[in-house]
Amino acid sequence: MEFAEITIDSKTVFDNYIRQHNVQISELTFTNFFAWRYYYKFRYAVIADLLCVVSFPYMGEPFAMMPIGNINEEKFAEAFSKIKRYFTKNGLRPLFKKITRDELAFFKGRTASEESVVFDRDNSDYLYNTADLANLRGKKYDGKRNHINKFKRLHTYEYVALDCSLLDECVRIMEQWCRAKNCSCRSGDYCERIANMEILRNFEILGCKGALIKTDGSFEAFTVGEMLNKDTAVIHIEKANSAIDGLYTFINQQFVLREWSETAYINREQDLGEEGLRKAKLSYHPVRLIEKFTVYIDYRSETRSKSCRYIF
Repeated sequence: MEFAEITIDSKTVFDNYIRQHNVQISELTFTNFFAWRYYYKFRYAVIADLLCVVSFPYMGEPFAMMPIGNINEEKFAEAFSKIKRYFTKNGLRPLFKKITRDELAFFKGRTASEESVVFDRDNSDYLYNTADLANLRGKKYDGKRNHINKFKRLHTYEYVALDCSLLDECVRIMEQWCRAKNCSCRSGDYCERIANMEILRNFEILGCKGALIKTDGSFEAFTVGEMLNKDTAVIHIEKANSAIDGLYTFINQQFVLREWSETAYINREQDLGEEGLRKAKLSYHPVRLIEKFTVYIDYRSETRSKSCRYIF
């Protein structure tokens, strides 16, 4: 069984299977797979008419994602069996990550015990009502409105939809953010900068929407998102000059209001266990978490290869 590398030309294949899937999590977009392909070393194959993605990240154990497509028990059983065999023949523990609560039913009877299913809070996505983020109504959003009003009072500002002529401005803002965060992005590091640059370089082909905020004559913030499913948009990037009070709050609200008002929900991805990011995401009062789980597969009865054939 051959797994192929992801290139920009893989978009047609991914989009075909993603359209058939009930996508809920932020990872299941071609944009995400493409942007993070170097760090996670994603590979894909079509098995039982399902798109199957495996990862061999620089850090952490290799894992598989949930098979993607018009899934049923029969198709899943075949894909699961072949993925499991691929892992064990290469001397690897079969492991599935980013599995939603609804998808856990497919793994029933395929794990050693209940302890084999582990809740992954740090990677669970935050889901918000679009109207809440666009309008910020009610007492619970008093602080957000105050931040925006202060920003408007102290600065001139302009909302500008992102197009290719403004990508250099996004790159500049991204580089400034990275310097402030001291992100070295050495080989093997979990590097948001590299992934975001991939999205910006391929912005048109990926089919994303974006926007910038010009503040006092200079572009100081940008954001990028796309549709995740028929009623939900996902925000992939949001970067701003943190020295400008209220700018993050302003671009968050304006992007949702101007670009995604026809949707029901906004997925703002995960917090990765970062305390400050978790506090910020909770402060917008999500309607729920899209819970994700790691599933460890029982393979003790399998015959494991003595020589690992893992070649990536």
